[in-house]
Amino acid sequence: MGCAWSGDGSSSFPDKYSTIQGIRDAMRAANMENSDMIVAIDVTRSNEATLGAHTSFEGRDLHDLSVLNPYQRVMRLVGGEVAAVLDKDGTFPVLAFGDAASVDHPSGCVLLGDAKGFDEVDRLYRGFLSDPRVVKSGPTSFEGVVRFAIDQAIRTRRFHTLLIITDGQINDEKEVPDPKSATKWRRTEPTIEALIEASQYPIEVIIVGVGDGPWDAMEALDDELKAKAKAKKMTYRVDCCQFVPFTRYMRTTDTAALQAFTVDCLQEVPQLKAWLDEHGMMGPGARTTPIGSEPVEWKPPAEGAEAVPTAPP
Repeated sequence: MGCAWSGDGSSSFPDKYSTIQGIRDAMRAANMENSDMIVAIDVTRSNEATLGAHTSFEGRDLHDLSVLNPYQRVMRLVGGEVAAVLDKDGTFPVLAFGDAASVDHPSGCVLLGDAKGFDEVDRLYRGFLSDPRVVKSGPTSFEGVVRFAIDQAIRTRRFHTLLIITDGQINDEKEVPDPKSATKWRRTEPTIEALIEASQYPIEVIIVGVGDGPWDAMEALDDELKAKAKAKKMTYRVDCCQFVPFTRYMRTTDTAALQAFTVDCLQEVPQLKAWLDEHGMMGPGARTTPIGSEPVEWKPPAEGAEAVPTAPP
């Protein structure tokens, strides 16, 4: 399967493909049509030009809708390749995270809607970012969207590709009361712990960095997950997380370069799917029932009216 066992007992994958056609053939060979996808979009305040000063995007807000922005490009390049091999009748959820309505909600994310194809993804994305009641906030946490993917995998028992597009590094560490002590506190890392847990389920997490970075911590995320799992006495079953920065591609329209970026993003997808088909979709530590909160639900504004994401009852 092209799979290597790392020293800590988890399974990892080499860079096996060099062309976009090789990736397409491998995804079809791995029966990716019997899988699902989730798109998750970072809407934290650091995307704004006044805060980020993103020189890689000519100082613009990374969500600038007056031009084809990096979020839209990545959705088409990476998500479009995955969507091309999915069940043609299927739809997939589009999420956002980091806005004021979801950061303090138990789910940690907003459901923009279910899309059938990337024209509809773009429509949902543009509608959400154009809504004047949507407020960018923070911190940058992937926990909510990862746990949403876990619950979807539990419900369907199908392989899921979770595409997370973000402009920043994870910064959701916090101190919480230790349940074993009335006086002690312990540090939690919600995103890290969710990603480790995701390795027990049929999920590939592709994280794409847009904007200027820096990306050092994100590029080391794979090795960090293995080390963190060991320190937290958690099991990291299989390498299911891939980070690729889009920064150096943001000003290019060269087809070969953009295809090379897409290949980098999708390297692990067919390999992980094939490995799971052989070794079992659910790991020994997997739950059998979903436990996450339903996402905040966004409704488009009615004509002539304003709308705001509303929490489910």
